[in-house]
Amino acid sequence: MTGAGNDFIVADNRGGAWSVHDLNALARGLCRRGTSIGADGLVLIENSMRGRFKVRIFNSDGSQARMCGNGTRCASRFAFLKVIAGRRMVIETSAGMLDAEICDGTDVSLRMPVRAEIPRALSLRVQGRPISACFADAGVPHLVVFVNDAERAPVSTLGPALRWHPDAGEGGANVNFVQLNGERGPHLIRTFERGVEAETLACGTGVTATAWILYKLFHKPALQSFKVRSGRVLEVEIEETGLGDIGVRLKGEARVVYRAFLSDESLAEALG
Repeated sequence: MTGAGNDFIVADNRGGAWSVHDLNALARGLCRRGTSIGADGLVLIENSMRGRFKVRIFNSDGSQARMCGNGTRCASRFAFLKVIAGRRMVIETSAGMLDAEICDGTDVSLRMPVRAEIPRALSLRVQGRPISACFADAGVPHLVVFVNDAERAPVSTLGPALRWHPDAGEGGANVNFVQLNGERGPHLIRTFERGVEAETLACGTGVTATAWILYKLFHKPALQSFKVRSGRVLEVEIEETGLGDIGVRLKGEARVVYRAFLSDESLAEALG
């Protein structure tokens, strides 16, 4: 499946068939492009006592992701198509209980786990030069750098350097390069994702963190849209109540690319 260009292998693991394998190694092998299926991550739907189902997400490097907006949106539509859940569902994730809604066409809306804390503006020094950035947590940590031209942003060089900056936290952060376009967008965004350790064609938590920064630090409108590297558009809408509660919803495409059976030889290669 693809979530606006963020692509995933999505599977039903409620019976535990996938868990007989080393899932970290399996994700690493299956997500390897060229010699296997190839994907940004592996998404497993599992049983839950708290929600309609539980989602576990593995990055392409085999590490387990605490949260992935596009991966969870893909899991939601998969569950709807497989009659595991209805149009509205509550999902257990490592970042908390989230609710999703299947919209018209291939769109899925997901409530994101954004922390209510104010994003931080940072003055960093990377590769011998000063860099202004902002930090926010959207289930996973994100650094956002605003640029004049996203097409020419040094994602492949500056992205890895910022990803491991001490101010990004112990596990590092995802890094977004954002070119603003008006008050509401669509803003151009490119993301270097940890766990994939490369630029991806879309990042749901990245656009969410950026929208939260625009809203809280720069007092921009609560509804923002972003054009990701795939050319697709993701929308983020923020609702803040007087009681201090916040609701942040991510909406966009979650589309089935193909359905397949994994062959024994491919499984052996992935685990080998």
